[in-house]
Amino acid sequence: MGRVIKQPLPQPPAAYDQTYIAQLADAINDYMYQAQAPAEVIAARFILIDPLRIPTDVPNTTGLPTGMMYLKQVPGATAGSYFLTLVMDTDT
Repeated sequence: MGRVIKQPLPQPPAAYDQTYIAQLADAINDYMYQAQAPAEVIAARFILIDPLRIPTDVPNTTGLPTGMMYLKQVPGATAGSYFLTLVMDTDT
């Protein structure tokens, strides 16, 4: 399955100037970097917090943003054993 990368482009001013062209070039460079990067470095930024635990902090992934990390108890393992998981588009 191919990867979809959406790179926002700067809003064009009424008259093109050097600043706009530089912003446009930077956006295209970011797109090329992300399009060719291995999966581990696709994200341009991330927010690090104490991950949610499902089902103890919240019952399921409903309402969580796609790409958010959470901890899920490992079935049959001792207490405190978790999988670090991502909310996917297909989660409900």
